[in-house]
Amino acid sequence: MTHTHCNGERPCASTPPTHTQADAAPVLEALRDFFAATEAEGLASAYARLAACGAAPPEPPDWREAEYAFNRLFVGPGALVAPPYSSIYLDAEPRLQGQATERVRAVHELLGVSPALANGPEDHLCVELDTALLLRARQKADPANAHLALLRRYFVAGHMAAWVPKFADRVLRDPACPAVIGFAVRRLEQWLADETADTTPYEQMDQIPQPATGGEGA
Repeated sequence: MTHTHCNGERPCASTPPTHTQADAAPVLEALRDFFAATEAEGLASAYARLAACGAAPPEPPDWREAEYAFNRLFVGPGALVAPPYSSIYLDAEPRLQGQATERVRAVHELLGVSPALANGPEDHLCVELDTALLLRARQKADPANAHLALLRRYFVAGHMAAWVPKFADRVLRDPACPAVIGFAVRRLEQWLADETADTTPYEQMDQIPQPATGGEGA
């Protein structure tokens, strides 16, 4: 049986098309669900939504092999090739539940939410994608809100942009990375590039004005 893998030299999959602001939310939702998947069925379902954007490698004959690779890369057991936690890439001493986790938690407190996806550290990629989705939705509903605008710049253009490319590079350099996982990671890179284009990161969260009212749960 023949399988398509990343070649370890990056790139490892066809470049995904740039998505527009109109379809950014469905892509973000699919990425969140892909990296939150716990079994082959969840990976396949989220991938189908990503593949609808076009230029995707064909689905593997058996998603269980992709599940094994997904666990090897992101879940364990054993040492992970590309841990999907921002603290691993941002903290001076890489470890779970570090300073980056505390900064993400502070963002959730400013938003007035408790992440529904947080079964572990709050700086897991799927949780951060869910937070980015929430920030996008709230700013779309209230575009004049300076608090939301600065918080979104801080979280996406500052925090996520500082670690997601490092995470993606580890994945795409793995010689046994399946093409379907490589495609999802490239979609992640493309979303971040589109989201941060012409955006100056805002790095001082303690200077972001407090919201006038609390928010609902995520």
